[in-house]
This record gives sequence, C-alpha cells and structure tokens, in this order.
Amino acid sequence: MLNHSSTRAATRSFAQTTGIDRAIAGLLVAGVTFFLGYTVVRASLAQTDAATPTATNNDVEVVVPGEGTLWKDVGTRF
Repeated sequence: MLNHSSTRAATRSFAQTTGIDRAIAGLLVAGVTFFLGYTVVRASLAQTDAATPTATNNDVEVVVPGEGTLWKDVGTRF
C-alpha cells in the first residue's frame, strides 16, 4: 500500500530543492560567464599586434590658441 502523506512530503521537498538548485546553478552560470568574458576581454586587450596603427609624433598636430583668442568673449556673452 502506498502512503500518500510521504509522497506529498517528498514532492514538497523536491520542489524546494529544485528552487535552491536553480538559484545555485544560476549563480554558477553567471560566475562562469563573467570569468570567461573577463578573460576574453583581457586577452584581446593584451594582444601586441594592434589592429590600428598607433600615431607617431609626426602624425599629431597640436593647436593651442593664444590668450587673446581664449579670453576675447569673456564679459561679452552671458
């Protein structure tokens, strides 16, 4: 003969364990995903072969305006 109260208790216990198991599995998957993503990004940033060439001193033109140009509108515009 089958005891219905023990079957119900086992079902409740299984349902509670399943929720806890899902939470633990979700945290585990999130942790693994973060770790793999972090590792891939770090590895791609650490590559010495750059996709775009770096600028040299000859390629950069720095323009610094004079003081008159910087201060000409002070007090005239609000």
